Amino acid sequence: MVVTEYELKPQNFPRFPLDWSEIFGRKAKIVVEIGFGNGEFLAELARRHPEKDFVGFEVSITSFVKAQKKFKRYNLKNVRLVKVDARFGLRELFPDNSVEKVYINFPCPWPKKRHEDRRITSYDFLQTLSAVLEMDGTVEFATDEEWYAREVLDTFESSEYFVVDVFEENFKRDVETRYERKWKSQGKKTFLIVARKVKNGTVKRLMEGENTMAHSVFEGNVTWEKLKELEGKVFKDKNKIFVVKKVYRDGDYLLKVISTDEGGFQQVYYLNLSGRDGKWVLKLDEGSDPYRTPALKWSLRRIPEELTAQGSP
Repeated sequence: MVVTEYELKPQNFPRFPLDWSEIFGRKAKIVVEIGFGNGEFLAELARRHPEKDFVGFEVSITSFVKAQKKFKRYNLKNVRLVKVDARFGLRELFPDNSVEKVYINFPCPWPKKRHEDRRITSYDFLQTLSAVLEMDGTVEFATDEEWYAREVLDTFESSEYFVVDVFEENFKRDVETRYERKWKSQGKKTFLIVARKVKNGTVKRLMEGENTMAHSVFEGNVTWEKLKELEGKVFKDKNKIFVVKKVYRDGDYLLKVISTDEGGFQQVYYLNLSGRDGKWVLKLDEGSDPYRTPALKWSLRRIPEELTAQGSP
């Protein structure tokens, strides 16, 4: 059985950031878990604190299925899940000073140099936390990697926005994750950091305001040959980029596009191109449900320009 009632799809909401009191039907403290895994930790928190609302981020479909079954079994009403990179989701979906607490339990440490921007220690992510957490709101970070714990500790201690209230080795918590129990049973060291926000930060959002989606209407001599020439072509403009990976023909034309926005947020989506007598409409395909980011909107404008420019004198 696949349960989907807990999944939230913010792509279709009219404004960003979201109004969470409208989503949950009440005003309550908001708690976020980044990377909820099988949902055990998040479910137990929600059971113990019915007065609060909980939001979980995860990108694994398997994790979504497992977690939602737990929530359904407990008949939880105060949990919503979002399938998106938490670096993007936390920044774009939550207003400033709206989150009471963020849990980050045993994340991948991304040890390679080329992946260091994915760590909690990255500047952009720290700025997001300093903006969306309420004053005196906290980040609770757990890991089994000592070098990572030390790096996170140094990051928070050197930040003007946070103070570290807890740094503890082999800690104990009332609610534990599966990995927590596993590492403890093996005698492995674990580390806990709790950092508290003491100063408001600011963050630049990609999608603040109305969540509009414009299509492109244009005129020109568009041929199959012109469309095929787009395949593999990379388009760059300041902090956004997209590439047309593949073009398909089945009645209308379908373009598979991969775009990347400022901060590294990447999406794959399909654009539908239809027309007759030299008049064309380019829009999101009905089977696609991406976030309407600047890079996506730019691809809708730039592709018609490229198609109508090809072959021009």
